[in-house]
Amino acid sequence: MAAMSTQAPGSLDPLALLDEPPEDAFALLELRLDWPYDLEIHPQKLQLWLRFFVMTDDPLTWIANRGEAWAATNVDSEHDILELDVYVLRSALLRELQAHEGDLGAAVGYWAAPAMLAGLKYELILASGEYFDRAVSGALPRLLADADAGGERGAFGAPTIQVRQPWGPFGLGALQDLVQEAFGSVDLDRSKVGLDPVEPSYEDCEACKGTKFGFPSGLEEASEDFCGAHKAAAKAVNAERLARARASNPAGWRAIDKAAMRINKLREPAFAPQPPRIVGDVPARNDPCPCGSGKKYKRCHGA
Repeated sequence: MAAMSTQAPGSLDPLALLDEPPEDAFALLELRLDWPYDLEIHPQKLQLWLRFFVMTDDPLTWIANRGEAWAATNVDSEHDILELDVYVLRSALLRELQAHEGDLGAAVGYWAAPAMLAGLKYELILASGEYFDRAVSGALPRLLADADAGGERGAFGAPTIQVRQPWGPFGLGALQDLVQEAFGSVDLDRSKVGLDPVEPSYEDCEACKGTKFGFPSGLEEASEDFCGAHKAAAKAVNAERLARARASNPAGWRAIDKAAMRINKLREPAFAPQPPRIVGDVPARNDPCPCGSGKKYKRCHGA
């Protein structure tokens, strides 16, 4: 395993990190892309931010023809930011690096430039939150479709590359991005949780102090030390959010569950949920339901 570094991320050598990935089968390296200073990008409504992640492996490999790179989108309405998240397998990036004679900026641009062009082209649809479902249905192309087709990879020049975050674990945000790119939107609210005041109030209960907690892991860990009333409230919030996510996209939620078990080296569910088929391509009645329930289509979503 690559040794943990105490250096600031920006001072690390990205090529050295790519050469020495961790032994963990599922790890992420985030690269920072600095484009030419005179780059002209003119979004219609939101600031366009791009984040670029390198993956040691893909946790959704049970899906056939997965490819080697994916792009997702997130909207920060409070700060008017449209974030494009690009995920690329390390093996694919190393191949492009070799093709570009060791020029990491050019290799990264193979996927980054088409993603930015797609972000500009579909900005308003991306901002509306409708993109995932429309892309999965076949109504819109995937964000990296032009990269696969040999699109304008040099449209913005070659960025210089630094390390934003060294190799680290695969978080829920990245997992949700990959699942939504494949299965459509999953309404999992990961915003911070603040619980209402209760009486009596306890000094050693962080929820009583008005602290807000990250969801789900932050709330789950902190709730062990909550007062009784806030433990119950935290449990209710957790149940409500997870139930809403499950109902919003059963197949996508099952995919998150299966991939999370795989990442954490736990026993995976036997079912293998599949992405929705393109509009007009309906499973036969006796086919397995694409949601991964294990039931025939006619007894599940085709009922």
